[in-house]
Amino acid sequence: MRRLPRTTVLALGAAVLALTAASLLLVGRDDDARPSPPVGARTLAELQPDRIIRRVEEIRGLKLKRRPRFRLVPHRSLDAVLKRQERREGTAESKREERVGTALLKLLGLLKPDADLDRISRLVSEEGILGVYDGARNEMLIVRRDGDRLPVNAEATIAHELTHALDDQHYGIFRRLTRLARRSTGEDGTLAYQAVLEGSAEAVANEYARRYHVAQEAPGEQRSAERIQREVPFGALLTLSFPYAFGPTFVGGLGAPRATAALARAMTDRPPTSTVQVLDPQLYRDRTPIAPVRLRVGRVLGDDWVPLQPEDSLGAIDLLSLLALAEDDAASASLLSAGWRGGRYAYLRRRSSDGAGCAAPCTSRDAFVGTVRLLSDGVARRVAVTFGEVLQRRRRARRVGRGTWRVAGGAAAVRRHGDRVTIVYAPTPQLAARLARDGG
Repeated sequence: MRRLPRTTVLALGAAVLALTAASLLLVGRDDDARPSPPVGARTLAELQPDRIIRRVEEIRGLKLKRRPRFRLVPHRSLDAVLKRQERREGTAESKREERVGTALLKLLGLLKPDADLDRISRLVSEEGILGVYDGARNEMLIVRRDGDRLPVNAEATIAHELTHALDDQHYGIFRRLTRLARRSTGEDGTLAYQAVLEGSAEAVANEYARRYHVAQEAPGEQRSAERIQREVPFGALLTLSFPYAFGPTFVGGLGAPRATAALARAMTDRPPTSTVQVLDPQLYRDRTPIAPVRLRVGRVLGDDWVPLQPEDSLGAIDLLSLLALAEDDAASASLLSAGWRGGRYAYLRRRSSDGAGCAAPCTSRDAFVGTVRLLSDGVARRVAVTFGEVLQRRRRARRVGRGTWRVAGGAAAVRRHGDRVTIVYAPTPQLAARLARDGG
């Protein structure tokens, strides 16, 4: 499913991670026989980058082929740095793609109608991101805030980013990620691959923090993350944090933080092909194929409706985000989403006779149709029931017919066909019901 711009994802992902990250102050031993710098003395020189490199190489079991250049950047310039990196890699979205993606998330209730993503992204990139590895330039960018003084958790952040450098130099991860992002095979596979990369880096950073007694969370990060949580519904946060939250468990099963042959294959010639393989690693080990799904929205809507973006995959994490708009829903929704076997969605808008625009969410002219295949008819039945319950509890929807509701100025519907479930948002209950019955 179309997601937020990468710069926003990086920023929010860092903030969400702070909500669940715990400082790992377990007993460890510093093989260099030199303690970490004291809190408040966090200059680059005191951090001793070469010492951190040696430690990360030992944990990972790989050697850097080229030492990165370490560079301090002001926190207020980070957003511009990330956007330049996107343009250079060819992964930057156009303004239109950003507007369409944001409008879709608002239609689905995954963003509040008045959410300002630019403001949220700037807020968290200034407060929550501490470092970025630029593979094209082989640079380690470290954010500074108070003169040249660094946050207390800068060392763990550098360990995370150095893992990206190691993985890129040995496995070409950024080149592969760019190829995935440019293909038309769907964003779900790209997000699954990102879970491998971020899980790998987090596994090393967690071991680094455990072994060398360094903090993984700065005092202000929790407050920043909680502010974001108040503004962005839980379902969207699930998707944003997916690589960080689910990746470490997945790569742990492949032997991380060590650079095992199994982990190398997941980064090169045998990556996970869908987010469900990250949610349930047994599906990855069994190479369970993705079931084909076809949509038939054209025969219902006709020529008056135009697609706002190409059809794309509706993955297991997308299903999870639709079923878990609040944290209390997450546990049961995760079990249902693990039954995902294939999915696809379309996002369209009805032409306007006067050519006028439509503010997001455009409930009077937009339609979303998504169909997923599930493990069994029973799982599909439960998914359909849960979606209706979430609409009524979390979005104050009012039932107006069998599997049909009025919600947020428009309508929604859900229909089960055997092991398939079709979820629809449309301007009217009648159209939503027709699309749920005949469009998926």
